[in-house]
Amino acid sequence: MSGAAILRIKKLTGSGIIGKAARHNKRTIQAEMGASSSIDPTRTYLNEILAGPLTPDDVAQLAKDLMAAAGLTTLRKDAVLGLELVFSLPVAHGLNERDYFVTCTTWAGDYFGGANNVLSSDLHRDEAQHHCHVLILPLVDGRMNGGKLMGNRQTLMAMQQNFFDAVASVYGLHKAPAKLSGLTRQAAAKTVLQTLRAGADAALKSKVWASIRDAIERDPVPYLQALGVDAPAPAKRMRTMAEIFTSKGKGKRKESISMDFGSTQKGRSLCSVEFPPKAPSPATPKPDPIAEHQELVRVKESELDPSLFNPETGEYFQRPPKPELHQKKAAQQWVANALGARR
Repeated sequence: MSGAAILRIKKLTGSGIIGKAARHNKRTIQAEMGASSSIDPTRTYLNEILAGPLTPDDVAQLAKDLMAAAGLTTLRKDAVLGLELVFSLPVAHGLNERDYFVTCTTWAGDYFGGANNVLSSDLHRDEAQHHCHVLILPLVDGRMNGGKLMGNRQTLMAMQQNFFDAVASVYGLHKAPAKLSGLTRQAAAKTVLQTLRAGADAALKSKVWASIRDAIERDPVPYLQALGVDAPAPAKRMRTMAEIFTSKGKGKRKESISMDFGSTQKGRSLCSVEFPPKAPSPATPKPDPIAEHQELVRVKESELDPSLFNPETGEYFQRPPKPELHQKKAAQQWVANALGARR
């Protein structure tokens, strides 16, 4: 089978947020059940509660009871009161989805402080892409540590890797692809559009189809995941001209040759001046122009010359910086000094 395992996570903050999230997960918000909704109310009876209380109010009360038992009666206004994890499967996954989402729920509890922190787990089958919402109380060591559990980008990457190793890979799913660029992104967007047209997807007739198409072209990865379609292999990246010119190349680096405009000797013309190679002094090493240009900063595409576009990678590159003119200036200064000394 093919398909990517998707795990999304967000912080829940604000008064009554646990109850609000639970009402969506329990499908008690009537406004979400309209004709324009992605929820098919005729299939809502297929949804399943995998963990936690039956009603939204009981889920909210469970969170309050757990915090009270830990001695937490007053929290900061901006405190993270919960974490919501959403596990998704591709459309044609071919798995025992209940077994998979139960495993996801167990992993979430183990990873975020223990099974007691799982407030609820709801499996939704009333949308095109089946998924599971897990509400977590971020109670660790007697404190609400939602911000710490979410952490930074490295923390989230470690979480995704742990989930893939412990759950997704066991079920034969692969990692979600990184954001695409250039020709690879264009090919992926084309694949998404062709898949939608082949299946006569309802999105094609939507009033907001133009916006959907633009979103697909900007970042087709989420749509590939939702359709269960593999992304095309990324094209091999070619080095930019700036990278080529600043590269140290292969093999032993050769010493640069410098011009020596030594002191003039009487009776010798400029035509007889010699230019012997001069090794840099060990005490005062000669500045390395290659090292000086190692740090290159990319600019916005709108600020670059279209002639610098690389069609194979879909990227722009900058022209290499002009070489330093210190040798030419040194020569001019020597000539000026020599002419002045002869007057």
